[in-house]
Amino acid sequence: MATASLTVQNPNTCVTANGGGSWVNTPFTSQSGIFTVSFDATPSASKQNSVVALSSGAGTAYTAFANLVNFETSGVVDARNGGAYASQTSVPYTGGLTYHLRLVVNVPAHTYSIFVTPPGGAELTIGTNFAFRTEQNTVTHINNYGAFVNATTGTIKVCNFLLQ
Repeated sequence: MATASLTVQNPNTCVTANGGGSWVNTPFTSQSGIFTVSFDATPSASKQNSVVALSSGAGTAYTAFANLVNFETSGVVDARNGGAYASQTSVPYTGGLTYHLRLVVNVPAHTYSIFVTPPGGAELTIGTNFAFRTEQNTVTHINNYGAFVNATTGTIKVCNFLLQ
C-alpha cells in the first residue's frame, strides 16, 4: 500500500489580505521537487482582483510569485501561464463563496497545474502544465504562499492550506 505525506500548515488559521493593503505572506516547508498544495479561498466580492500565489521567499509584488491563481475582475478564476493569465475552463466565481483550489507544482520543470472546486460542484481544470511566471522561471524551490487584493476595498481569505 502506498502512503502519502500530508502536512497541515497553520491548521486552524486563516490569512486575510485586505484591499488597499500589502501582500500577506505565509511560509511553508521548502519544496524543490513535485508537490501538491490545496487551500480554500473566499473573495469578499465578485469581480474583485484577488490573488493567491506561491513563491520562493516572501513576495511584495506580482513578479515575485511563480504560481498565481487570480479571482479576475471579469468574474472568472484564472492563473498565470508564463507571461499572461489564462484558463482552460471558464469558471465564474461569486464573492462571499468559498472555492477549493489544488495546485500540482513541478519545480524542476517550472510548471504547475491548477484545479478549482466551486461550492457544491465538481473539480474543474483551470490549467495543465502552465509555465511559472516569466520572472520566476528559474527558481529552485517554493516555500511561501501570498495573498493580495488589487483594489482599495475587499478581502481574500485563505484557509486550510495543505502541503502534500
